[in-house]
Amino acid sequence: MTPVDPAGTVRLVDPADADAMARVRAIRHRVFVVEQRVPAELEFDDKDLRAVHALAEDAGTGRLLLGADAAAKNGGDAELAVLGRLAVLPERRGSGTGSRLVHALEDEARRRGLRGVRLEAQTHAIPFYLRLGYVPHGPEFLDVGIPHQTMTRRF
Repeated sequence: MTPVDPAGTVRLVDPADADAMARVRAIRHRVFVVEQRVPAELEFDDKDLRAVHALAEDAGTGRLLLGADAAAKNGGDAELAVLGRLAVLPERRGSGTGSRLVHALEDEARRRGLRGVRLEAQTHAIPFYLRLGYVPHGPEFLDVGIPHQTMTRRF
């Protein structure tokens, strides 16, 4: 595991680290499967094995898709990473955890020479992403019955 922020609050997690990935899965299960009622078989996929994961212990997680996985969501554009599965536990929302997770994943995308990050924000989270410099584009759409908006931040 690689520390990402100086306080050690957020770290990047190797998908081969079983203990850290168990924590990632537990946070995502609580937020997406339990709270938002996303079917578990849709929440967890094989992309988890190839993604970069950020973890804020006992607070939240997010993942970054790269290469072919990112290009598949970007119309073939592999120069944009795809940020997704951003989940902050209810008791930690408003603490800055979400912003720290996004910044850690953006820093990793920059380190890898990518030119930006794309995401599909749940519409209630659009103001959060706007504050972080993301720009909405395209029509609103439903994903597992939840309204979403595509947003991009270029570096």
